[in-house]
Amino acid sequence: MRKDVKTSKTVRKASKTVRITKTLIENAWRQRKPDSRLTMRDTECRGLTLVVNQQTMTWSYAYRPRGKDPNTAKRWPSKELTLGNPASLSIEDARIAANQLKGQVAAGSDPVVEKKQRAAAEQLRRSTTLERLAEIYATVLPKRPKLRGTGLPSPDYIGEELAQVRMSLADMDAADKPAADLTSTDIRQLLSGAGGITTARHRFSALSRFLDWCHDAGHIQVNPCVQIDRNRRPRTPQARAHYLSLPELAHLWHAAERLRQPVWRDLVRFLICCPCRRGEATEMDWAHLDLEAAEWRQPGKLTKNRDPHRLHLHPLALSILRARHEAAGKPRTGLVFAAPRSSKAIDTFTKIKGELVAAASMNGWTWHDFRRSFATALGEAGISETIADAMLNHRQSATRGGVLGVYQRAARWPEQQRAMALWGQLLADAIDGRAEDGNVVTMALTA
Repeated sequence: MRKDVKTSKTVRKASKTVRITKTLIENAWRQRKPDSRLTMRDTECRGLTLVVNQQTMTWSYAYRPRGKDPNTAKRWPSKELTLGNPASLSIEDARIAANQLKGQVAAGSDPVVEKKQRAAAEQLRRSTTLERLAEIYATVLPKRPKLRGTGLPSPDYIGEELAQVRMSLADMDAADKPAADLTSTDIRQLLSGAGGITTARHRFSALSRFLDWCHDAGHIQVNPCVQIDRNRRPRTPQARAHYLSLPELAHLWHAAERLRQPVWRDLVRFLICCPCRRGEATEMDWAHLDLEAAEWRQPGKLTKNRDPHRLHLHPLALSILRARHEAAGKPRTGLVFAAPRSSKAIDTFTKIKGELVAAASMNGWTWHDFRRSFATALGEAGISETIADAMLNHRQSATRGGVLGVYQRAARWPEQQRAMALWGQLLADAIDGRAEDGNVVTMALTA
């Protein structure tokens, strides 16, 4: 059996001790030979050597660290450190650099060890760029407990949080920047270029939470967001207290008749008469409804707090749903308020509101005002806050949070049914022009 024979080139080595000059360096480079290596030790600077190979020339400094190996009681072996090449480092500069290293060795330092440590630290620093850490954060965030309440964050929250972090890094042009290099100056750049106060607040808050995690994980020494003066941080806006009176809701109800799409009209009217969030209404499926029992059972995956929720449907809401059910051919499943073109969940609320404002000549309201209007009207009618909070599916309210929320689990369904029936009657009276609403201030209609 034939054995493979490995061959290797023999490199001829030569060395000499001379006073290295510029001319000597040029001659050594011109006279270099293949498969040979020449080392010239400088007589003016002990330890400095010029190494000439066929392709390269480099400066090298040799030294022996101070002290002895405690295991062998012998001096440490000699070490070499590359300084550069004659093209970038002249003989004079090479001697200066070698003498500086000589002084460090005399003081007890080990330049080779320190160079390796600096290289490792730099490699670690560059491996922890903000973009790479954001990718790790995306895998960690779903497993972190919520900052408020109990359990894990919802997929919607996770998606929005990560999107804000990535947009913050893009605004600062810091995706490729090592996390340790991020400073308060970058944060100020983010705040000055984020646009409106709401956008700046979302960006700053999400970025600060991300950097808190970076700090906890040991990637940074301090979160630079905390170095921003509190007076310069985007402030949380005051909670909106505006609501609509019953006559105003009735006015919008009638104006919805002039919307260009029938499904928009029905959606607006359903949001007026049912105290749900707009996203919950657009995701409502026929499978969630029991029109005979007048109930809407929302699965936890569609509610804001991820708790399943049940709502009683009063006659006004039922009339909208039954008309749509009949027109759609009485389906068992499918979106109740599907977009007219895509058949997906409606997401054109800005366009719908624009048409509704024009049709009603009434501005200054938001979709969420409908829920506040519901709670306010029932409160004026004597319905307890506990019942209203249960119908709004509020977990963190004063009546359903903390210790009370843990021990008080009663749904009080009969009271919810009576409250929804009362709400439906109040709305129906307002729509028919029979409302007596002198206890709330009516918003001025604007042309």
